[in-house]
Amino acid sequence: MGADKIRFYHDEPIFGLDIGHSSIKAMQIENVPGKPPRIQGYGMSHFTAGAIQNGIIIQPEVVAGAIHQLFEKSLVGQIASRRVACTLPTAYTFSRPMKVPPMSHEQIAEAVQLEAEQYIPIPSDNLYTDYEISYQDAQGMELLMVAASRKIVDSYLNLLQSLELEPVAFEPSISASSRLLKIMGDSGAEPSILIDIGSLATDIAVFDKTLQVSSNVNGGADTFTQSIAKALHTSFDLALQVKNQYGIAYSDKQQRIIDAVKPQLDALVHEIGKSQRYYSERGDKSGRKITRIITIGGGAVMPGLNQYISKQLRLPAGNLEPWDKITFGALAQPSEQDRSMYITVAGEAILDPKEVTV
Repeated sequence: MGADKIRFYHDEPIFGLDIGHSSIKAMQIENVPGKPPRIQGYGMSHFTAGAIQNGIIIQPEVVAGAIHQLFEKSLVGQIASRRVACTLPTAYTFSRPMKVPPMSHEQIAEAVQLEAEQYIPIPSDNLYTDYEISYQDAQGMELLMVAASRKIVDSYLNLLQSLELEPVAFEPSISASSRLLKIMGDSGAEPSILIDIGSLATDIAVFDKTLQVSSNVNGGADTFTQSIAKALHTSFDLALQVKNQYGIAYSDKQQRIIDAVKPQLDALVHEIGKSQRYYSERGDKSGRKITRIITIGGGAVMPGLNQYISKQLRLPAGNLEPWDKITFGALAQPSEQDRSMYITVAGEAILDPKEVTV
């Protein structure tokens, strides 16, 4: 389809857009000082898997069609802006914490560029790089360097501009999700491991004031479902119901389900352990330790998952639940299952416009 315009009510701040493997979520949040952030509009739509490959949108007309579907038929409330902050797939981005002495923004940009050239296995000419300052005092700054392939970013940029949207920010999806920790009060200050279980991949990151290290493993919510379907000799749809209702919690099917998904669980636990060791060995030297594991994404609500991870890694594990800090106001709320899928886009939607320079 061509660059048909999406119909908006009027131009206003920023809305968040989360483009996943086969789904799109949008949300706009109003921030009024002294009041909880209030969701003004949200929605979700789906598109055929394969329109995005290796992080690059190769069938923009398919994704554009899903965005039109979202705004024309699936929107709850209203989104009153053309300015959009959009996620990028974490697995195809690079993040690295840095510490630098006091220096100008031009010098920081040069330091970030040198860091990218040293640690990222892609020629710097093929990358977009940026940074976020997480802490600053008279001795220097702590910042997060982020880089992404120009091919990936340009495919998103071209799609959004073809819809006459104004992209103002791109960032890894795990960065958007971690922003929610900053509105969770004192509990958001604890060093934590974030696990974002998408449909086909799982992103893992250590968060301590900012992202410290990130990685990913193949396999996500759909992989769990496929494994259960094979073990129980049933269809994908019936296996999905089993996963959502019983998961790996106690039931007459528990052991068969655990056996089916154990290879994926073992790979996940192994990668979480690696991130934990990396932080302990190379992270904060003040003695701070990771105190919890936070699960997010559509696959995070599988019954028994948090208990399994907690037992294996001997850390409390639980879902991120920001909805007591972010209100839906008078809007109809999504189901509990669907609310888990809006975590990332909510993190993108609460990006402060003052942080964006365009």
